[in-house]
Amino acid sequence: MAIVEVIVPQLGEGLQEVRVMRFLKQPGDAVARDEHIYEMETDKASVEVESPYAGVLVEWLAKEGDILPIGAPIARMEVESAVATAAPVSHAPQPAPVATAAPTAPTPTPAAARLEVAIPPRTRAYARQKGISEEELRRIPPATGNKLMPEDIDAYLAGRTENGLGYVDYPLPPQQRTFIYRIKRSSQLVVPAVLRRYARWDAVHRVAQQFKSDPSAPVQPSEFQVFAYCAAQATLQHPKFRSQLVGEETLRQYEHVNLGIAVARPGDELVTALVKNASALDFVSFVKTLQSQIRKARAGEDQADASIQLLLTYMGGFQMVDAIPVLVSPAVAILFASDTFPMDGAPHVNLVLTFDHRLINGVGGAEFLNAVAHNIENAEALVQAGLNQ
Repeated sequence: MAIVEVIVPQLGEGLQEVRVMRFLKQPGDAVARDEHIYEMETDKASVEVESPYAGVLVEWLAKEGDILPIGAPIARMEVESAVATAAPVSHAPQPAPVATAAPTAPTPTPAAARLEVAIPPRTRAYARQKGISEEELRRIPPATGNKLMPEDIDAYLAGRTENGLGYVDYPLPPQQRTFIYRIKRSSQLVVPAVLRRYARWDAVHRVAQQFKSDPSAPVQPSEFQVFAYCAAQATLQHPKFRSQLVGEETLRQYEHVNLGIAVARPGDELVTALVKNASALDFVSFVKTLQSQIRKARAGEDQADASIQLLLTYMGGFQMVDAIPVLVSPAVAILFASDTFPMDGAPHVNLVLTFDHRLINGVGGAEFLNAVAHNIENAEALVQAGLNQ
């Protein structure tokens, strides 16, 4: 028997990296050749990946949610020695090397040769704590023997310098790695366009203050939550903003919008709260649901999924009065609301809409943005109607 590595396969031209969604097998499970063992997300679709070997799964070398380059090892399996020797070598393209003071990567070797240096699970876990990627870890030589130990990692880090100065690498949080993956994928798909206008904010302020001053009020909404309700309600008359583009030829239109909210966490982390069927909810139900989802997001639960059509981002309290929000697919638009600023004796905000020009054209974007502004400026009447649902 021999231990071999299972690598992320190249399933499409130009594919550079994938996101690990879920594992279908666990360490110790018997695996048949061509049996599905994990699910990954590419820029095209979610795919269940087959095992290239028959044997027993020893360990996963990544975690669910990790972003891996094509050709990276994802698992180790115990297989028959003859199978391991004959295993084909992947010729998938590797990511371009990044300039670093770390040792230069050696020429790729066949899968069987890579088995000469063993990396125990505790060494791999220690490397993750130190911010060392799987690719970099495989380039570190053991001091003695053929087993890489945590002290080998310490020695490697101690000798790593840049321009004569020591430095420390820290792993990006999982949420940020996922966000980077989604942004890169979006940049390959989306054709962004941007529209901007301002709107009066005093009606939103009055609604929030009215609820806060009433001890018997069923909810205590923030100004942002009033704004979010106004945006969700605007999608009822603008169906493309509760739609998605499926491939290049199909428009999938939903009855109600699934609303994503950008939520900041400590350390400048960004996660998404999700309110499903947001435009179907009355005002009180909407605020209660949104507050609950935001609490979960602030606790670290990223709720982003493929069902989101519209994203909201708000910079009230940060003194930012303008921005160009970045659209992350599969959402078709993201709406930014700035901090308030005085104009003509009244508080105003800038509203900036980035939308996918493959699906929405300029007039459609302008009409939706005008509808949101109208709802904001008439928030009292809109909320009252929502209370009477």
